[in-house]
Amino acid sequence: MDDADAEFEYDRDILGVEFEVGQATITKEHIARYCAAVGETNPLYLDDAAAAEGPYGAIIAPPSMLSGLLMEPRPDPDVRFGNTSYAAGTKFEYYEPVRAGDTIHVSALVKEVYAKTGRSGTMVFAVYQSRYRNQRDEPVAFEEFARVFRQA
Repeated sequence: MDDADAEFEYDRDILGVEFEVGQATITKEHIARYCAAVGETNPLYLDDAAAAEGPYGAIIAPPSMLSGLLMEPRPDPDVRFGNTSYAAGTKFEYYEPVRAGDTIHVSALVKEVYAKTGRSGTMVFAVYQSRYRNQRDEPVAFEEFARVFRQA
C-alpha cells in the first residue's frame, strides 16, 4: 500500500478553518511561577530592576511559557486510523516578547492530514497551526504541531 492508497478517514470540512481556542492574561506572578517550575533564572523574567535596564524595559515572559498556556482543545479532524496516537513534534516561531499584563489570544486550525508509509508501516499525520496574538492584535508567536496516528 503506498501513501496515496492508505485507508483512513477524517473530517475534511475542518481543514483550514481557524477557531479561537482561548485567551490568557499574563501576570508577573504567572511568569515567576513558570520560571520556578522550569528552573529559569534569567533576570529579564524575574527582576524588575534588571528587566528595566534590559532591552525590553520591563519584565517579559520566557518564550517557552506560551507552550504551557491552557486553552480549549485544538480543532479535531476526527482521524479514524489505527489504535494509538502521539505527539510527533512541535515547532515555535517567536516574534515579539510577551510582557506582564499582556492578554494573549490563541487561534488554531488543522493545516493538513496525510498518510506516510515507513519501515514500521503506515502512519497518518495531522498537522495543526496556532497563532498567538496580544491585546493589540500583534503576532507574538506561531506554532506548528503534528500528531501521528498508527496501528500499534
